[in-house]
Amino acid sequence: MVSVNVYDKEGIEVVSTVSKPDLFDVELRSDLVRRTYDNVRQNSRQPYAVSPLAGKQHSAESWGTGRAMARVPRVKASGTRRAGQAAFANFARKGRMAHPTKTHRRWHKKTPLNLRRLVTLMGVAASGNVGLVEGRGHRVGNVKSLPLVVSDSVAEIKKTKEAEKMIKNLNLGDELDRVKKSKTITCGKGKFRGRRYNMRTGMLIVHSEKTLSAFASIKGVELANVEQLNLLRLCPGGQLGRLIVWTESAFKRLETLFTESKKGFELPNKMVTEENLQEYFYAPEVQALLKVPRLLPHDTCHKSEDDKKLMHEMIAMW
Repeated sequence: MVSVNVYDKEGIEVVSTVSKPDLFDVELRSDLVRRTYDNVRQNSRQPYAVSPLAGKQHSAESWGTGRAMARVPRVKASGTRRAGQAAFANFARKGRMAHPTKTHRRWHKKTPLNLRRLVTLMGVAASGNVGLVEGRGHRVGNVKSLPLVVSDSVAEIKKTKEAEKMIKNLNLGDELDRVKKSKTITCGKGKFRGRRYNMRTGMLIVHSEKTLSAFASIKGVELANVEQLNLLRLCPGGQLGRLIVWTESAFKRLETLFTESKKGFELPNKMVTEENLQEYFYAPEVQALLKVPRLLPHDTCHKSEDDKKLMHEMIAMW
């Protein structure tokens, strides 16, 4: 069992060690994570639709045939530029939509419960992979170790300044700067609708206490309870490898979180434990079960003595 260091609330000294749960050895499937993320994310959409009368509030009638003009409905009256212009049709100016949006669209997508649990498990396991965490853009080149675990005494920190100092002692100051410098103004009309700024996703602090209020106002830091982990928090954008800082009690809770607490769910077993399959293939036990090709001459086959000798050598090699 691999041990993981636990740092004190200052982020400097190692106060103890905890065993690394087996779930960090789970095989990662980025395709499953991406597909499940897309389905789960759609469950928070708000229904929308256009007005049933949109594009239909005109007094228009078709002129019929015989004018060498399209039979599309045209605005009545005269004396204005609008008179005689096409109306109602989806290709006309001020016309309706071709296929108007409806509120009874299938907004939510169902996902099997155990699949959601599995990809959540993969998100936790990927947080201990340095390559995936760096590939996602997090600055962890100087981080002491991954997974990163701190003592439960961090709950005693009351000042944001002290909390930020602890994060910098863990060599995560570059990560905070990366998030702060990434703040930009949103393109388009979203800036008028409560989405004025864009900012990169930073680290996630997972705890089992009620709150860690000192960390809540730090830019680039999000908080989550270990009992409420989900794919949207662990894999933003459907990409594995988010930087996670665990408290000691939350890290220990992972031992039983996905086994005892989740009824009907078991950790997936590795199908292949050894990457070098050549050793297994040429093992005597496997070779004895394989069918030897029919290389010896038979009644309808006429081969020379040299051919027969070569066949026997090939069978011996097999």
